Amino acid sequence: MKSAQSRPLPDPEISLRDARDFIFGSLLGRRALCCPEIDLRLFLHDLLDAIYRLVRSCHLPEFTDHGLPHLCSLVDRISRWELRPDDSGRIHLWQELSPDEAAILLIATLIHDIGMLSQNPINLPDDASHLKSKSLWPDIATWVRKTHVDRLEKLVCRLLRHAEHDAFLDSALYRTAVEVAKSHQSWHWEWEGEWTDTPRYRGLAAVVAVADLLDEDSARCDTTTLLEHREGTQLNRAHWLRHGLTSNRILVVNGRIHVEMVRPPGTEDSLRPVFSALRNHFKLVQLYNSDLSSIGAGIEIDLIPSTGVPILVEPSLAGWREIGGFATENALCYQLLRSFLDLALKNFRGCSPKALEELKKISLEDVDLRLFYVCEGAFEPRTEFERTFTAIAETDL
Repeated sequence: MKSAQSRPLPDPEISLRDARDFIFGSLLGRRALCCPEIDLRLFLHDLLDAIYRLVRSCHLPEFTDHGLPHLCSLVDRISRWELRPDDSGRIHLWQELSPDEAAILLIATLIHDIGMLSQNPINLPDDASHLKSKSLWPDIATWVRKTHVDRLEKLVCRLLRHAEHDAFLDSALYRTAVEVAKSHQSWHWEWEGEWTDTPRYRGLAAVVAVADLLDEDSARCDTTTLLEHREGTQLNRAHWLRHGLTSNRILVVNGRIHVEMVRPPGTEDSLRPVFSALRNHFKLVQLYNSDLSSIGAGIEIDLIPSTGVPILVEPSLAGWREIGGFATENALCYQLLRSFLDLALKNFRGCSPKALEELKKISLEDVDLRLFYVCEGAFEPRTEFERTFTAIAETDL
C-alpha cells in the first residue's frame, strides 16, 4: 500500500488509461474496490470513459478543469489525507472507511462536477422547468455553473443506462453516492434527506466539499496560458487568475492544511480585500469540522500570511494589466472579489439564524467591500461594461 501512496500524479495531458490506472490504484480506489458490489469496477470503468468523452467534446472553454486531471487531483488529495495523530494507529482517512463508505466517497467525488461537462437541459429534474430556458441567463457558462448539480443525476443515468448498469444505478450504495455528490452545492446546515440521518454519510459529504474547496491552488490550471490564449468573460478570467494566488498544492497533513499566498507583480496594499476574501475561502472548510469529526477527519488551518498582503510575488502573473477590464489595481481587485462566494466576502445577507450561528464559530476576516459596492451600483444593477468602467476609473478608494 505504501507504493500506491507514493505514486506521482498523472501527466496534465492525461489519457483515459492513465487516469483509470491512477484512480483504481489510489489508496481510496483500492479500498473502494474491496466493496462487495459486483458491478462496481465495471461501473467505474464506464463512468470514467463517459467523463473522458464529455471533456473531449463538450467542456466549455470558459471553465477551469473539471475533467480527469481535476478528478485525479481530488482522489489523490483524499487518498493522502492524514488524520490528526492519536493512539489508534490509523494515519490516513481511507483507513477510517469501510469498503462501502470508500466506494460511496469515490463515486461521489467522480460525479460531483459532471454537470459542468454538459449543457443539455434535458438532464434537469422534471420539477425544474424554471431552469430550462437558457435565454434567462446572461450566458451559457453561467447557466451551466448554476444548474450543474441539478442535472447530475439524470446525466449519469443517460450516460450509463445503455451499458447495462441499471441494477447498480438503482442500488442503495449508488443512491447514497448521488446524494453525497449533490451536497457539495450547499452548506451542511442546508442538507436534506434520509441520508443526513447517518453521521458517517455526512462526514463523506464533508470530505467531498472540503476536497473541492481546497482545489484552489495554481496546480488546478495553467493561469498564464489561459489568460493569454483562451477566450472568456471577465469573471472567468478572474477565476483563472485567482488560482495563481495560492502557490502550493494543498494537502491535509496531520489534520492540518498549509496555504501559501502570493501576489501579482506591481500590486501593493490595494489587494488587501482580495487576500482577506481568499483567507476566508479557506477558513470556510472549518464549517465542516463537526461532520468531518464523525470519521475522525477534522482540519486545522495555517495561512501564510495570516493577515494583510503577501510579501512573495508570483512572476507568472506579471501580465495582469493586459487583461481586458483589469487595467488598474482597483479593477483587478474588483474583478477578483467578484469571483468569491458571498460567505468568503463576509456578506451574510439572506443567511438563516442557523447559518449565522455556524459562521460565528470560524472567525471570518472583515473584507473591505467599498470598491466592490461602488462598482456594483448602490441603487440598481449595472451592466458588465458599467461595472468594469467604474472599477477602472475609480481612484478614491
